[in-house]
Amino acid sequence: MPTLNMEDQMTALEIARRANAPEPFLIHELLRMTNEMLIDVPAYEANNAVINVTLQRTIKAVGEHRIYNQGVGKVATQTTQVQDRIAVLSAYSLVDAKMIEHSGNKNAALMSESAAIVKGMGLTQANTIINGDGNKKEEFAGLMSRRNSLADPNVISAVPNPGNGSEFTSIFLCAIGRDYFHLLYPKGSNSVGVKREDRGLVDAQDADKKEYPAYKSYFEAQYGICIKEPSAVMRICNIPRNITGDALVDLIIAARYKMPKGASTYAMYSNVDIQIKLDKAARDKGNVVYTDKDPWGNPITCVRDLRCRQMDVITNTEKAVA
Repeated sequence: MPTLNMEDQMTALEIARRANAPEPFLIHELLRMTNEMLIDVPAYEANNAVINVTLQRTIKAVGEHRIYNQGVGKVATQTTQVQDRIAVLSAYSLVDAKMIEHSGNKNAALMSESAAIVKGMGLTQANTIINGDGNKKEEFAGLMSRRNSLADPNVISAVPNPGNGSEFTSIFLCAIGRDYFHLLYPKGSNSVGVKREDRGLVDAQDADKKEYPAYKSYFEAQYGICIKEPSAVMRICNIPRNITGDALVDLIIAARYKMPKGASTYAMYSNVDIQIKLDKAARDKGNVVYTDKDPWGNPITCVRDLRCRQMDVITNTEKAVA
């Protein structure tokens, strides 16, 4: 089994594991069942409560040569300030009191019966990370809106002239880490942004408005995303349905070479149709596309050093990016 690198160890799940926090650990584990980005991407505290302020370096200092007894000019970098806000995702669950009372372990039973709700929250979370609308106060700008123009050097089109079609998909390639791309959680949170609150025994109503005793729980996940290095997130857009596995691999390799060096983890996110094409390509391009195990021992397809993860919130009905 591969060894966990520093970024793998900083995922929300690993932080909760180290903190010996069973309930947050279970919530994170359920969330990542429907949001595979949580498997690889580390989570760090926001540096200003529920807002994270990042300085993206747009121009790097290059220095200059000098000769003996002669000085050099001052150098400086240019930065742009980015503010990323944290979204609050909430849900309530109601579980029949008799089911809980017969279980012998109230908290474990409540979590077990609420698993479907938390998994659903994972889907909403994944959708916001990818498709979030920054104009909505309750959301933040997702990766689609941050990489939405071919004028952006971090966006690559799979076809030269996509026209006005609306049956395309995308792949996101991410260099992962504190100085690259990572998730956020509120400053001071000791549960990495998630919690469950027991709201006690209440009178619930069924579909016919008949009452029954139920235990009510409140679930919450607070999260955001940060792109500290602009080239840490690359988007391959305008991918048609009929693209071949070989063409996909060529695009991914070209995009990978444009990403920053030094990250300890690289991953790519796409929907199931792209995953199937890449799995098939692994049979023919074993030197570039291959199957392996991730640091947790789960089988995974890789393109070079990119872990291929599935996120079905990335659809096949995207409009052409121009």
